[in-house]
Amino acid sequence: MQQRDPASGAVLRDLRADGDSGLGEADIEDMVLAADDAPWLATSTGVLRFAPATGRFLPVPAMGEGRVYALAFDGDDTLWLQRLARLEGYRRQGEQWQRVARIDTRHGMPAVAAAALLVDARHRVWITTSRGLYRWDPSQQRLTHAGVRDDAGGEEYLDRAALLRDDGLLVAATADGGLRMVDTAMGDPPPRRPRLRFDGIAVRRHGRWQELPARAGVQLAQQDRELRIRARLLDFDDSAANRYWAHLEGFDRGWVALGASGERVFAGLTPGRYVLRMRAQDAAGNPAAEQRLTFEIPPPWWRTGWALAAYVLSGLIVLVLAARAYRLRLKRRHAWQLAEEKRMLAEQASQAKSRFLATLGHEVRTPMTGVLGMAELLQEGPLDELQRGYVQAIRRAGEHLLRLVNDALDLARIEAGKLELAPADFALRPLLEEIGALMAPLAARKGLAFIEHVGDDVPAGLRGDRTRVQQILLNLLGNAVKFTEAGQVTLEVAALQPQGIRCVVADTGPGLNPEQRERLFRRFEQAEGARTAARYGGSGLGLAISQELAAAMGGRITVDSTPGQGTRFVVELPLAPAVAAPAEEMPAEPVVPVRDLQLLLVEDDPIVAQAIAGLLQAQGHAVAHVGHGLGALAEAAACRFDAALLDLDLPGMDGLALARMLRTQGFSAPLLAVTARSDAQAEAEARAAGFDGFLRKPVTGAMLGRALSALMAEAS
Repeated sequence: MQQRDPASGAVLRDLRADGDSGLGEADIEDMVLAADDAPWLATSTGVLRFAPATGRFLPVPAMGEGRVYALAFDGDDTLWLQRLARLEGYRRQGEQWQRVARIDTRHGMPAVAAAALLVDARHRVWITTSRGLYRWDPSQQRLTHAGVRDDAGGEEYLDRAALLRDDGLLVAATADGGLRMVDTAMGDPPPRRPRLRFDGIAVRRHGRWQELPARAGVQLAQQDRELRIRARLLDFDDSAANRYWAHLEGFDRGWVALGASGERVFAGLTPGRYVLRMRAQDAAGNPAAEQRLTFEIPPPWWRTGWALAAYVLSGLIVLVLAARAYRLRLKRRHAWQLAEEKRMLAEQASQAKSRFLATLGHEVRTPMTGVLGMAELLQEGPLDELQRGYVQAIRRAGEHLLRLVNDALDLARIEAGKLELAPADFALRPLLEEIGALMAPLAARKGLAFIEHVGDDVPAGLRGDRTRVQQILLNLLGNAVKFTEAGQVTLEVAALQPQGIRCVVADTGPGLNPEQRERLFRRFEQAEGARTAARYGGSGLGLAISQELAAAMGGRITVDSTPGQGTRFVVELPLAPAVAAPAEEMPAEPVVPVRDLQLLLVEDDPIVAQAIAGLLQAQGHAVAHVGHGLGALAEAAACRFDAALLDLDLPGMDGLALARMLRTQGFSAPLLAVTARSDAQAEAEARAAGFDGFLRKPVTGAMLGRALSALMAEAS
């Protein structure tokens, strides 16, 4: 709709989102005027430009459909726009626009939305954000963090509160109520050459890091196979933006980027002389002079000069006395040397596996939420048979990967000595009935008979970790069903004297020979090695972990098997009787699903957030998503929510601190923690911070539904 201003005679247009304006339901983030005075909008659906000929806003397809937080023109034919974690530059080619620049996290761009976007007379782009002021110089292809840093890590600027005067003075409002002024016309300070120094050298001895003098020509001991070298750039204006690279001659193929840590750990270096080269540059991109450090790892004593001489002398003596005796002794010596080398390599490989798995476990859970969540959402939608098969394959592969991760985490805890049992009184027969209900259908599906026999003398209740006992029995029964092609699988339970239980898992499978039984409980190994893994799958961790769990309970697992006559596993768990006779466990009443809840989701990973929100929306809930704690506080203050789901590992304010802040501000609705943390203390810490429920990633729609139903039942 348009009308004329009676005072000025100007034509006024009234463009509304619900009219024929082209705005639709898009959220408007920013607006600038082009050279022809036509407004351009940054919206949640991309960039919109006003077409005077039609009187409507039209999208610019070349600039995509993702949310744009800010935009700015540089002359008539160049446009800069900012999306989350990246800056994009476009240039007009006739009637079309083409992207000519993309600056993302690889250049140091933070994963935040821009508060404002400005272009100075030297064609440099200035971006104000919640993490400070950034400048992109196209001529030098360099991103600079130009903000003044403080203890919080950088200044926070207010949205749309920045301007650039014609004389080059940039003025921006900060969140603390102040103004920051930057003269963009001033020249950059002359480049300086920061100093790079080696800060520390340490080796791992007897399970601990031991510091060594940081000087050239370091002589290590023969048993030192794990080395940590740390370098520091003597520039502290913005130490978090300093970047380091390392190159170990004879070991690395090229330069290895170390990020802002300046630390490099080497494991399993062979004897010899090494030269480590270190490079670094400060936040402004000024490089430091390359530094070098030489160190030497001596060979084992049996490879030293005097040892070789002793071998030759012994050989001559033996040759003189008896050629036969010499040959036998030399053969035994070589065999001992080979065995020692294999033992050392095996120990190093086992330690490396454990460290890798412990680090990887936490990082896998978060993306697995996106994989399984998206697969579940796809499976609920309209799919043909082929597509549904694809989705089911994705879910099965994801669930298999999750089982491997859980086994790997258990292994890492065991090797680190951090496996903690949770002893409590529990009824034995309901546990065995639960195990039978799980395994009987699996056996029937393969045409096997599942036989369960519980002796009359077994105790009614035991004191121990019920979950770990269940894990051991399910693992053994699952293997029995998997490797048995015909016949039966049997579970027998009897009392163990003087206390505890004795469980026997037997099958009519192919059986094991002595060599297979010898390596059965080794980590990452299976009965027939690669042939077993190729035919049946698995990682070779289940039996090793079960043996470790049984040992932690004071028990053991033994195996009796003959090829062609099946296998018989005996589990002895000397668990104490329950303090009080436990009552028979009653079936839990089904949880009534709830719908139409107003939910607040706080998750910084956009893919995980999309998956969880989709699972919740599929259950009939309305979900408001924010990516950090400050946004959650603002949403909680402005809207009413029936419950909130919080990730514990959020940028800035973590989930525990956010929960305390919400409770302090009077947020009384239930709080549900959704986290990838796998440590045993995570749930206790969440409960202490004010959470009412706890879920570990990855989560499914059923898990979310049960958790919300339980929370709402407790709150009512």
